[in-house]
Amino acid sequence: MRAFLDRGVAGAAIEDICLRAGASVGSVYHHFGDKGGLAGAVYVEALADYQATFLAVLRGHPDDAEVAVRAAVEAHLRWCLRDRPDLARFLLFQGDAARGAAVDELNREFFAEVLRWWRPHARYGALRELDLDLVYALWLGAAQEYCRLRLAGRTAVAPDHARPALADAAWQSLRSIKGAS
Repeated sequence: MRAFLDRGVAGAAIEDICLRAGASVGSVYHHFGDKGGLAGAVYVEALADYQATFLAVLRGHPDDAEVAVRAAVEAHLRWCLRDRPDLARFLLFQGDAARGAAVDELNREFFAEVLRWWRPHARYGALRELDLDLVYALWLGAAQEYCRLRLAGRTAVAPDHARPALADAAWQSLRSIKGAS
């Protein structure tokens, strides 16, 4: 991952990757097929770690939509900026390197669980009835862009300052306005 982060997937030399990993070129090709297969495996590992973190938040707040929405934004920021910044950089900046069946399966399972959590809250009127792509964009779009800027060194806004505003924006965009005055 370090070689990919330093030089990009295309620019990382297989010899450098092997040197850093203490692996032979032959073993990389044997286990991953090629450099793209290795990048895909790193991507899948990073994505699975992120998704587990996000789903843990939803499981921890099954009955309170507002608390869960806000907590998920906070967990997203924490994962990207404090707990796993290298994995976040890889997902955010090298994501085109990895596509395929493993990513599709992870996403299918992840979004199915998110929907299982979402639908009851939408039925009882706490959350809006929205297409899943809009849910993702409204829930994490602003936080994702903030993380991208922060990890690239393009904003000086501290996470502690950004966190409440981003969580509030997510809640305001996802909450149902039925009966709201």
